[in-house]
Amino acid sequence: MSDIGYRIKCIRKENNLNQIQFAKSIGISQGNLSEIEMGNSNPSAETLISIRAQYNVNLNWLLIGATAEEGTTYEHEFEKKLIEVFRNLDDYDKNEIIEFIRVKIKLRSQ
Repeated sequence: MSDIGYRIKCIRKENNLNQIQFAKSIGISQGNLSEIEMGNSNPSAETLISIRAQYNVNLNWLLIGATAEEGTTYEHEFEKKLIEVFRNLDDYDKNEIIEFIRVKIKLRSQ
């Protein structure tokens, strides 16, 4: 198993997703994901960007395993907590949270 394939598998498992769910979320087939996780192929740049966008992982960690805090996939522990809670909300609540954050940022910039 390649190192990058292993790290991608770690992201998937950390998010409690099976290969089909994870592959769909990043826009590739389950078969392609399986080959990446086993180290038989490398992910495309588009796949890496999608993983970064969907799961907010540190690209240095994803690509080479280097990060400020070895072993963490999030840039900050708060991000992980926020994402875990956010994923359990319905779409209405998600949009409400996003708007709240935007208002908070706007108020701080004034």
